[in-house]
Amino acid sequence: MKMRFDAVLVALTVASALGVVSAQHQARKLYAEFEREQARAHSLEVEWGQLQLEQSTWAAHARVEKLARERLGMRPPVPGQVLVVEPSS
Repeated sequence: MKMRFDAVLVALTVASALGVVSAQHQARKLYAEFEREQARAHSLEVEWGQLQLEQSTWAAHARVEKLARERLGMRPPVPGQVLVVEPSS
């Protein structure tokens, strides 16, 4: 009887130890994945900042005006060509 009880205790101890090892392994895998995702998020934040800076550069008023003049041959209208339309009440 005692031998059977000891065998059950040993089996339960081994099962518990295997459960702990499995849980630790899973926790380490999840932590490694979490760190990879944090690094990816940081990389995307840096890229987002660079894209915002690039967008502000491309959309700068002076740049658009310069391109309109040089590439499209556009120029500001002379005062006689400007017609102001006011909304009717």
